[in-house]
Amino acid sequence: MRTFRRSAIIISFITLALSSPGHAICGPGNKSCEPSADEVQAKIVRLLNSAFLTPYSIVSLEEFDGRGGGKQYEMRFLAVLKYSGDKLRCRNSLCPELHNYLLEVDAATKKAKIAGWLFFKQAKRGWR
Repeated sequence: MRTFRRSAIIISFITLALSSPGHAICGPGNKSCEPSADEVQAKIVRLLNSAFLTPYSIVSLEEFDGRGGGKQYEMRFLAVLKYSGDKLRCRNSLCPELHNYLLEVDAATKKAKIAGWLFFKQAKRGWR
């Protein structure tokens, strides 16, 4: 009985360790860390604010294929926006801030999809 209980506890700990989220917390000596969801969303909001003149809201945000090593991290993302007004307008002609991103606009539903890569560098206080 004692061996069974000990085995059950060990299996529980292993299961817990394997089911833990993959997002590691950055700290000294930790090389497997990544930007938080808030840092990712903040960077995407800055990008979109610099590109669009039309008011918008982010409907959904998906992150894919994140990878990094040490002080650099890169990830693919897909953001779906809902905008107001007749059309999605850029601050500058042809949205130069988005020239490396895929932008699909559905004028009928007033939604836009933006997909591409984000690149981060680790600073003393978070990711930039």
